[in-house]
Amino acid sequence: MRPVLLAALLGIALIARAQEPGSVRLAPPASASAPAAAPAAKPLDAAELRACFARMGFDIGSQSPLPRIRGDYEMTPEEVDAFLAGLRAAMLGQPPAPGAPDLEPRFDGFLRERRAAKAGRAKAANDGFLAKVDADKAVQRTASGLRYQVIRPGDAAARPKATSTVTCLYHGTLADGTVFDSTRDRGNEPVTFSLAEVIPGWTEGLQLIGKGGLVRLWIPANLAYGEQDAGPIPGGSVLSFEVEILDVK
Repeated sequence: MRPVLLAALLGIALIARAQEPGSVRLAPPASASAPAAAPAAKPLDAAELRACFARMGFDIGSQSPLPRIRGDYEMTPEEVDAFLAGLRAAMLGQPPAPGAPDLEPRFDGFLRERRAAKAGRAKAANDGFLAKVDADKAVQRTASGLRYQVIRPGDAAARPKATSTVTCLYHGTLADGTVFDSTRDRGNEPVTFSLAEVIPGWTEGLQLIGKGGLVRLWIPANLAYGEQDAGPIPGGSVLSFEVEILDVK
């Protein structure tokens, strides 16, 4: 990772940290009444300093692309240690590992092969998942490849159109059952959005039921986020949803 990118990550993470509850905020305007001076804080000892810097590193790392890099290349703990050794050398102004630049072409090939292998396994898993869905006689398929099962049709006179705004409850999972987004995890608070602004599988699938309806959707990657990662959703993922429409406008 280039030093400039690392500097940017540090800046972003520290700004985010400064905006967290309980952290230092901007000083009040000069016209505001100054609060009473706080008593002098007890100096940090060596162990406390190490703990604080370790937490700073954790905060920066968790808010940066580093966890995604580890996952993308399926880095082993030993490879993570080597990567962090390079970061440490850069922070301390030390030279990079000798000989590494000469290995870059081979290393680039290694990384491409590792990512390709991961993508191949993911595709096989998603294809196998869709095959199981297709084996269920209760599941129907549209011309686009969307799989669906209407659990409750709802009001046929209040079906949304592709340009409608709907209010829904939903639960979304990946092929392995991992929950990536769900209103259940947010206190069952409904969400409202336009069907013109969501993934194609939702735009099509929610038109299959009316207000009060409940549908299960299995959305192939080409009707969702394609082959690119999207937040917690790996590229090429089949998405499973259970969606209830509460209102249509």
